Amino acid sequence: MSAVHLAPLAVAQDGAALDLLDRAFAGDPTLGWYLFAERPGFAQRRRAYLAAYQRFHRVNRMPILAAWQAEQLVGAAYFSLTGQHPSASSLEEIGRAIRQQCGTDCLARLDQLLEAFEQQLNHRDSARIEFIAVAPAQQGGGIGSRLLSQTLAQLRQQGCQRVALETGEPRNLALYRRHGFAQSSHLQLPGLQQYYLQADC
Repeated sequence: MSAVHLAPLAVAQDGAALDLLDRAFAGDPTLGWYLFAERPGFAQRRRAYLAAYQRFHRVNRMPILAAWQAEQLVGAAYFSLTGQHPSASSLEEIGRAIRQQCGTDCLARLDQLLEAFEQQLNHRDSARIEFIAVAPAQQGGGIGSRLLSQTLAQLRQQGCQRVALETGEPRNLALYRRHGFAQSSHLQLPGLQQYYLQADC
């Protein structure tokens, strides 16, 4: 098996990264909950949401770390630095895009989760890991662990003291715990169990 190379994701590769996110999170419980996976059109809503999120991430100049293997994009980590807050205009724009392309009820559920995440943070200026995506065919091969390790190393270099993330996928908990995360809270909703984790950088 060829070696995995980690590097910042170039803007020119955003299309490939969007495809990767869409495949990696096709069965994600959290996205499935706030985008109503049980309704027709879920795949289109998921793609529209991820595209809106990627634009939002780029507009706010947040880091994206990519994993390459044999010249193929096989993983990506989207995260924010300590004290890196999105602009008001970008928040308005992503809200408008989600409302128009996914539906007002999807946006309401997303806002509910975002508010719950904010409420359980021990440090308001915590860095955040938004997505760690690995291509389905490469999952279980250590790529997610390498992305997470390098993301944490970059955060430490930037002076991070605390980092937070959330997941609705129980199988991810062991990976996060191996990298020093501890569960700080959880949220039980009809159809979703959301886990919140934090770690010192």
